[in-house]
Amino acid sequence: MLSEPDTQNRCLASRAPWSRPAGALVAACIVLATAPAGLRADDEAVVATRRNFIDAYIFDKIERDGVAHAAGSSDAEFLRRVTLDLTGQLPQPDAVRAFLADPAADKRDRLIDTLCTSPAWLDRWTYWFGDLFEICSAQLGEGRNPFREYVYNALRIGLPYDKFVREMLTATASINSASGPANLLVRSHVDGAADVHVHHEDTCDEIAVKTCRVFLGVDLECVSCHNGAGHLEKINLWLSQRQRSDVWRQASFFGKIRIVRPLLENQEFTLTNEGTGYNVEADSVIRVARAKADITPTFILTGQRAEGQLDPRQELARMLTAHPQFARATVNLIWAELMGQGIVDPPLAFDLARQDPQHPPPAPWTIQPSHPELLDALARDFVEHHYDLRHLMRAITQSAAYQLSAQAPDAEHGDNGRYFARRHLRRLSAEMLYDAISQATGVTSEFAINGTNKKIKSAAAAYSPEDVGGPAKAFLSQFGQSNRDKAEPTRSTSILQAAALMNSPLVKERVGVQAGGRLTQLLERDPPLADQALIEELFLATLTRTPSAEELAIAGEMLAGDRKTGAEDLLWVLLNKFDFLFY
Repeated sequence: MLSEPDTQNRCLASRAPWSRPAGALVAACIVLATAPAGLRADDEAVVATRRNFIDAYIFDKIERDGVAHAAGSSDAEFLRRVTLDLTGQLPQPDAVRAFLADPAADKRDRLIDTLCTSPAWLDRWTYWFGDLFEICSAQLGEGRNPFREYVYNALRIGLPYDKFVREMLTATASINSASGPANLLVRSHVDGAADVHVHHEDTCDEIAVKTCRVFLGVDLECVSCHNGAGHLEKINLWLSQRQRSDVWRQASFFGKIRIVRPLLENQEFTLTNEGTGYNVEADSVIRVARAKADITPTFILTGQRAEGQLDPRQELARMLTAHPQFARATVNLIWAELMGQGIVDPPLAFDLARQDPQHPPPAPWTIQPSHPELLDALARDFVEHHYDLRHLMRAITQSAAYQLSAQAPDAEHGDNGRYFARRHLRRLSAEMLYDAISQATGVTSEFAINGTNKKIKSAAAAYSPEDVGGPAKAFLSQFGQSNRDKAEPTRSTSILQAAALMNSPLVKERVGVQAGGRLTQLLERDPPLADQALIEELFLATLTRTPSAEELAIAGEMLAGDRKTGAEDLLWVLLNKFDFLFY
């Protein structure tokens, strides 16, 4: 199997999609495409200086185990990374020049603060939570837009994440299109055998599984069907000690809810507290039959039971958000999104019997987190700052660990990612890639938000993936966009993606000179831009850096004949470059 760079570089041996003959252009394509991602040889190494409490845990472990770590990222590398991570967008050429020219020592922290308060941050993280909560019309009908708006506004006003979650766990709605937070629970409804009525017990089970997975990082799916013993001993030690009845007792917190379709087959729902309770003798349409058991609502992490006449959902919301695992799971999720890998990875697959170095699991099991003390410290800091998501993101992105270069050190001594000794490159998400192509070329498409009067040009501003259609839809699907129903988002790579990036009608159309596009604006400058200025502008717009001397010379040769065609060819090559697709 070819590595990611090799896969793309071999594909780039075919010529660009214009009429220019092969030969020199092919050679130029290959040379430009194979230049390394991250720091170039002429970039000056940056000393990685510890910046906050995160770095003590990361670098103490690196030094203790004798692992070589990368230098700090250059300003250009950091700018591209943090702008994509926090906003999902590319920095524009003028912003790149201003940042690189700024001599202030605190410019990175100021940039992070600016990004965390930008409209693009709101769009990026609303979309991310939309993936996490699976906000889509297929399961929510008219409730989709209110749910998305609720998430957006919770992030906009900085609603503490524990309150955010409690509101969703305890919501009611006469109709789900009138209540954003109620749609979290409605999203997990299970249709009965006739696909008309909602199956109560199966719905409670699904809600229990989803809320534990998303808010606690614990996946109960397996033990919702069978006991863990005899099945999970080699997969998850803690789950191997759980029984199906534990899940039923967790599901029983939701036993008094009642989710119904007032108009039967329509995707409109009512969510009330008028249910009759959880019944183990009820049938099931998605799992094997239940058995008689004590089903008193009992929190699966502590064994704590709902108190007397109190609303069991209110009790669960209190127990869940107050438990340390809620904060640990949340910070681990955000860490994974910003660092490319969780401290516990996969981030929604905690094994709770393998978390404490002071009480290690029996051999051959090992402690699951790469940095258990850091995970606890991040969780404590998150709680102390009132579950502030922006504060958490600032702490991570301000750390020297986050700001390490992607350029590998001379000897990594077996770093497999668990040391975070350098930035491990990853592919742009589907939405990031689509928006990056739109930004780099200056050519966009407009999409209507279903059920509103709004129009968008950014994939990350969509309320859910179904809002984006046409050629953009096919392109996003090829690069791992979730449909929030059956397919989860993925950043996995394939040779088919490299071929799609080269041959996609969307890419071919956007790199052409056309009204309003970046190339048109650059080529029609009066007085005309010099070749070097034009080349630098395209590099800044795509790769957030200026070209090396070799790249500048090759790109200059591409512009030497027909300048328009040469500029189109150059832009196409830059969009197919490894360090455009990865960051």
